[in-house]
Amino acid sequence: MSELNFKGLEDKIKGVIFGLFGSIMASFDVALGVSILTSDSWTIFISGLIVGMASSFANAFGPLITKSRLVNFQAYSINDLIQSIISFTLTFIVVGLPLIPYFFNNLIIARVVSVTSGLVLLFIFGVHKGQLEYLEESPLVYGFKIALIGAVGAVICYFSTLYLVR
Repeated sequence: MSELNFKGLEDKIKGVIFGLFGSIMASFDVALGVSILTSDSWTIFISGLIVGMASSFANAFGPLITKSRLVNFQAYSINDLIQSIISFTLTFIVVGLPLIPYFFNNLIIARVVSVTSGLVLLFIFGVHKGQLEYLEESPLVYGFKIALIGAVGAVICYFSTLYLVR
């Protein structure tokens, strides 16, 4: 029975990490794009945080809605709700980390540190997810691939804002 509980916990951790990928990318990519349009630290920070919050909320509470629909609209348990609240809070904190550099005085350095810290987070969580998934490839390779996807997203957001919006 404890193996079943461990499997359930492992699945939830995998789900949280998967949700983190999108939340981290969306948050630092939006902040990067907004930093092209304005140098106001609060505007940049809040823009990234709002996107991170929306993504965190969807990742944390979306499964509850799906779960309740799959079991004939039965209410989900208080434990499910608590786990969703914890997931939302932790994801919200993690997505905020790459946004802190926008309070540096130098916007160029802030962009580099923000994107780099976001990519490092993607790599770390990618490695961890790779370990949990028992993939045939190395967890380090998996983490690198996730970070590479994040880097491509950052480049797309940067140049699309630079050339299409501005």
